[in-house]
Amino acid sequence: MKLLCDGFSETGLKRTINQDSIGMFSGEGEGLFLVSDGMGGHSEGERASQAIGEACRQWWEARQEREIRPGFQETMGQLKELLGQASRKIWEDTKEGEICGATVVLLWIQEGSYGLIWSGDSRCYLADQRFLGTRIRQLTIDDVWENQPELSQQFSKDEILSHPNRGRLVRAAGVKKEFTCTAQTGILERKMLFALCSDGVYKCMEPEALKEALKLAIKGDGLARPLADMENAVYENQAPDNLSCVLVKVTE
Repeated sequence: MKLLCDGFSETGLKRTINQDSIGMFSGEGEGLFLVSDGMGGHSEGERASQAIGEACRQWWEARQEREIRPGFQETMGQLKELLGQASRKIWEDTKEGEICGATVVLLWIQEGSYGLIWSGDSRCYLADQRFLGTRIRQLTIDDVWENQPELSQQFSKDEILSHPNRGRLVRAAGVKKEFTCTAQTGILERKMLFALCSDGVYKCMEPEALKEALKLAIKGDGLARPLADMENAVYENQAPDNLSCVLVKVTE
């Protein structure tokens, strides 16, 4: 199994600081990839996303020094614990009354399997080749108010669509004492492509443009062109938010 990865993280045209963080670590048939989108006033969001990225970097470097490494399921448990510890540290270091947190979507690849862990509304899309063409799916579910399953018993569809809480995050790292996340696992196949991105990407480009970029990424030899197409599409829409994306392609 070989992995090809590339990505970008930029401030955009309206923000003065980039509060996003990305990570790409791979080698010897395994890899760790993430996008974290900070939230909070001034530099607080930047502190949260960088804390998550740094925790993952240190974990990866420590893993590389081990002669015997845990298997896939045990490693997934370690990564959930790692994010929980980083979240708790962010929460403890934040003054009362202030907001400091970050969404996170993390991809782990090992032993022919992949695992996703996420909290918030940063997303992971999967593109894979099928007999009738390229299939593109959103694997993650945004942790926002309207996606809470119990709401369907309390509100009509129209009421949910017009509710003032629509789009409000209900999960993120660092905003509460206890960290909550969702995990999902699956089997790797050749020519799978994962796209991790912040809402500054998928909310600021047309869905069809995103699909076309992912199709190009899975069919082509490199990732630079599709990433540039995504950036250009966001900047054409004035890039009002920080924008971050990591593409990971399974080539063999």
